[in-house]
Amino acid sequence: MSNAVCQVTTLFEYPVAPDTCTTIESRCNYSVQHFWDKCELTKPFAQENDSLLMEAMLTYFEIMKAGANVNVSLGSVRNLMFKSQANHDNFLKLASMAEFILFYHDTDVVDDLYITFAQSVVDANWVKKELRNHYSEQIKRLNTSKLGEPLLDFEYTSITGARRHLTDNRTDGATLYVVMFSDSGTGSSIERMRLSTDIAFSQFVDQGRIKVINIVAGDIPKQWDADSQGYSKQWEVGASKEVSGKLDMRIMPCLYVLDEEFRVIAKNKTVDYMKSMVSN
Repeated sequence: MSNAVCQVTTLFEYPVAPDTCTTIESRCNYSVQHFWDKCELTKPFAQENDSLLMEAMLTYFEIMKAGANVNVSLGSVRNLMFKSQANHDNFLKLASMAEFILFYHDTDVVDDLYITFAQSVVDANWVKKELRNHYSEQIKRLNTSKLGEPLLDFEYTSITGARRHLTDNRTDGATLYVVMFSDSGTGSSIERMRLSTDIAFSQFVDQGRIKVINIVAGDIPKQWDADSQGYSKQWEVGASKEVSGKLDMRIMPCLYVLDEEFRVIAKNKTVDYMKSMVSN
């Protein structure tokens, strides 16, 4: 058996926090602040090294999660994107990778972290208008539905025809507030059925520990009266055309978890996630 030590290949040398950094936060802060010091941002990122660049980005974000101060992390991103504009292709590649990792695959990330990447693109006047508009729209939706902040008080039409707002619904002391966004397609109907027929979840609803609002994201379905027969009688049901354009909805059906003050605890979650919350 060979005694050779396997060498890990990275795109550039990652920083090592000095011994003077004695706490986890200070070590993470140092690593985040100096993460890109040895990366030659002015030279083009070779396409064959995309996997190594992706690994570097993932490591960068993992260090942030491990204990870096949020403001230090945001400052590091701003500095990274400012320096990378020396090479426009590098700048756009970093933004694209951040979108892939943070926006589409990590819904528990601090929203301001991704917004900082997106805002850098929006602020770069040399970037094509279509691309800047793409990131601008993402920022608008994120700002109405940030983790830890109140969800946009959107308007909807209830199944009775009444015009209502999200905050018209009393939580009655519920510690978990659930909003369910869905279209009227077959997939959403199946997911609604799975949730409404789950015994543990229904018990939480009956006990007043969970309140469910099922919003059709769009026009009132033509078969709404018939479809509503399959809804739980405990659910608030409505339709809203504004939610799709104003809220951060990356998957459909799209589920939000809110607290008693309508603050976002979790978002863009699946029915399986919701069911697991009450089964653990």
